[in-house]
Amino acid sequence: MLGILISAVMLLVWNGSHFFQQISFATDRIDGGIQIASTALTLNVALILFGWRRYVDVQHESQMRAESEDRAALIATTDAMTGLLNRKGFADRATVLAGAACGDGERMVMISVQMHRFKGINDRHGYDVGDELLRRLAAAILAVVDREVAVARLSGDEFALAMVRSPGDRPAIEIIGEALIRAITKPYQVEDKHIQVGVFVGIAMAEAGPVVVAELLRRADIALDHAKSSRSARPVWFDGGMERALLAHSEIEQGIRFALEHEQFEPHFEPQIDLETGELVGFETLARWNHTLSGIIMPDMFIPVAEEIGVIGRLSEQVMRAAFVHAATWDASINLSVNVSPAMLGDPWLAQKIVRLLRETSFPANRLVVEITESSLFTDIDQARTIVTSLKNQGIRLALDDFGTGFSSLSHLRTLPFDVIKIDRSFIATIQRDRQSAAIVRAVTTLATALDVPVTVEGIEDASTHAAVLAMGCAVGQGWYFGKPMSAERAGEMVRARKNHGVPVSSAGPIKAAG
Repeated sequence: MLGILISAVMLLVWNGSHFFQQISFATDRIDGGIQIASTALTLNVALILFGWRRYVDVQHESQMRAESEDRAALIATTDAMTGLLNRKGFADRATVLAGAACGDGERMVMISVQMHRFKGINDRHGYDVGDELLRRLAAAILAVVDREVAVARLSGDEFALAMVRSPGDRPAIEIIGEALIRAITKPYQVEDKHIQVGVFVGIAMAEAGPVVVAELLRRADIALDHAKSSRSARPVWFDGGMERALLAHSEIEQGIRFALEHEQFEPHFEPQIDLETGELVGFETLARWNHTLSGIIMPDMFIPVAEEIGVIGRLSEQVMRAAFVHAATWDASINLSVNVSPAMLGDPWLAQKIVRLLRETSFPANRLVVEITESSLFTDIDQARTIVTSLKNQGIRLALDDFGTGFSSLSHLRTLPFDVIKIDRSFIATIQRDRQSAAIVRAVTTLATALDVPVTVEGIEDASTHAAVLAMGCAVGQGWYFGKPMSAERAGEMVRARKNHGVPVSSAGPIKAAG
C-alpha cells in the first residue's frame, strides 16, 4: 500500500511538471493557466497526504480494536482474582486438549480439587485474607504442573486441572494429585496469620474416543465427593460404582421427598421391659419407610440422606405425630421414647415443636421420653442445654442415649438434667465375652445408682444376656429377646393383652407372639 502511494505521488509530480513545461513553451503570457496548473498540483499532493494520514489512522484504530478484543477475551476466560482460567476459559482450553488427545491416541485426564474448611478462614480472618490465600494456592498449584496443563478456578474454593496423558500413566497422575495435596495443605503465612487448609482431590480419565469435557469434569467431581465423604487424604479415582451409588442416592432423595408428601414414613415400636418383673413399661419409636413397591425400608437406608438434604426434622415430626396418635389410646402406664438426631438438636425451636405435637395429638408429656445421643451434644452444648431445659419444664423426661461412646459423659450427667441413661448396644453385645465391656456396664450402673438415675440397656438378644444385665442392676431392657420392632397395630394388641390379662410381658409371653 505504501509503495502504491509513493508511485502515485511521483506520477502526479511528473505529470504536473510536464504540463507546466508545455504551458510555458506555448506561451509565457498565459499567467492564469500557470496558476491553475500550480493549484491543481497542490491539491493533488494535499489529497495524497490526507490519504496517507487516513491510512495511518485506520491502522492505529485496527490495532486498538484488536487489543481491546484480546483484553475482552482475556477477561471473559480468566479468573480476575488468581489469574487462572475461569470456567469458560477452562472449557475452551480443555476442549482443545481433548481434540489433541483423540488425535494422538492419548487420554484426557481431569482433576477436581476443593479446599476443606476454607469458609472458616473467611469467617475468622476476613475476605481479604481469604482472597490472598486463594492467590497463594493458585500459585502453588501452577508450580506443581507443567505449562501444558490447563488450570482453572471454577468457583469459590474449587479448582480443576485438565491434561493429556497416556492410559498407562495412572501412577504418574496420582503423583501429581499427591503433590497437589502437599502443596495446598502446607502452612501459609498471610499477613501475620499462619493458615492451613485441607483439600480433597478427585481424578477421572476419559475412555477412548471423543471426549465430552463437561461429562469428564462431572466424573472428577463425583470422585471428589467420594473423597470428601470418606475423608480420604489421598487422590480418589472415579469408577462406575460411584456413579451408580450417586444415582441410587438421587433416587432415594427423590423418594424421600415423595414419601414426605404422601406420609409414607411411619412409626414402629420396640418393647421396653422391666428386667426384674418382666412387665412391659414402654416402647422406643423407630422410623420406617413404608414404600409402595419395596415395602418396609430400614432407617439406615434413608436417615443419612434425610439428614444430608435437610428434611430429617420434617420426617421425624411426621413419625412422632403418628406415634403420639397411636400411643395416646394405650394404657396410661406405657411410656413412649423418641429419638432426636444431632441435626434436629441444631434447631432452636425443637422443644416448641415437640410440645405442639403433644398438644395437637393429646399425648401426655409425662409419658414421653426424648432420647438424645451423647455425641450430638458436642455441636452446641449451650443450645442443647436450652432445649433440654425447655423439655424438662414441660414435664418431658430425657434419656442420654448411647452412653459411653462420647468423650465427656460424666460432665453431661452433671450439667444436664437427664432422667435415664441408655447404655450403647455395642457394650451389651460383648458383655459375656469381653471383660472390659462388662466392667464398663457395671461401672455405669453403679454410677447411675449413686445418681438415682435408672439404666436402660438395648441389644438384649438372648436369655443369658438378660440375666447378666439384670445381675448388674440394670432396670429396663430392650432387644429382640423381648420382641422385634413392630407396627402400631401389633404394639396396640400387646398393650391390650397386658391390660386385659394382667400377665407380665416377658420373653415367654405375648411379646413373642406379637413380634
